[in-house]
Amino acid sequence: MKRWNARYPRRFDLDSDDEYLRWRDEKLAAYPRDVGDLVVELGDMTAPTAAEKSKILETVERANMCVFTAGSAEIEMASLLALGNQLGVSRTDKSARHAQSDELTDSGILNRAVPFSTRHCNWHTDATYYGSNHTIQALFLLCKRPALEGGSNKVLDHEVLYIHLRDKDPDALDVLMNRDCFNYRNPASGAIDLHRGGKVFWTNPYGPLCHRFSFRKTDMAWSEDSDVAAARQVLESLISDESAQVIEGRLESGMGLISNNVLHTRERLVDSDDAAHKRLLFRARFYDRVNPELVN
Repeated sequence: MKRWNARYPRRFDLDSDDEYLRWRDEKLAAYPRDVGDLVVELGDMTAPTAAEKSKILETVERANMCVFTAGSAEIEMASLLALGNQLGVSRTDKSARHAQSDELTDSGILNRAVPFSTRHCNWHTDATYYGSNHTIQALFLLCKRPALEGGSNKVLDHEVLYIHLRDKDPDALDVLMNRDCFNYRNPASGAIDLHRGGKVFWTNPYGPLCHRFSFRKTDMAWSEDSDVAAARQVLESLISDESAQVIEGRLESGMGLISNNVLHTRERLVDSDDAAHKRLLFRARFYDRVNPELVN
């Protein structure tokens, strides 16, 4: 374990260049090079061994995510929640969501929202609409059936995005960390909710970095303040340029993703016309995060 949070507690402090630079160099050197470096094979995802759990936590520490295999476990939502419990996350947002939104499939729910269609999903973190004080910090996925074609994901650790932004334009980063940059816009009515907006980057009470972002225009009401607009332009340019640390892969049946709600996309897919064979992924979203330094 790197134990960066304990060794460099001020790495996200814009006034602490020394800790930041030491952590940055270690982080980039340890960052996975491809999807294979993210994979941890489990014998049973509902009851990982001590060695398997240690490997998961080590990978999450390096990249804020890990790809796993389910092993002998049933490919169902209960298995995903059991894995969350093993990793110290249990507070889901299930009660706040549509009853069918645990299942990512071409169901057409929520007025054919992009996650429940075959369309391309641009870069985003999940649930930007919850507000900085009650945000989704972990996202878990488990694939039961992949699409016939396509449907791969690109992923990027938000800490790597932070590094690129801090090195390129620290003034823009300062705005994104210290100003309320956007509010939530109801896609159906256009109404703005001033209580569900907030910052783009911030740290939680334990020290790790949190991040919210989406290219979706329907539910993101960005501030028209000139400093925020300029910072947003720098941020969106960096994301669109897709740094060398972007990793792409596709979850096949029995594979899943553990993440601290990292940035991700989903490529357009071709699906079966038979409902029994359509792409199906189970999704769990947590208000907790997987914190390698706190999990026993």
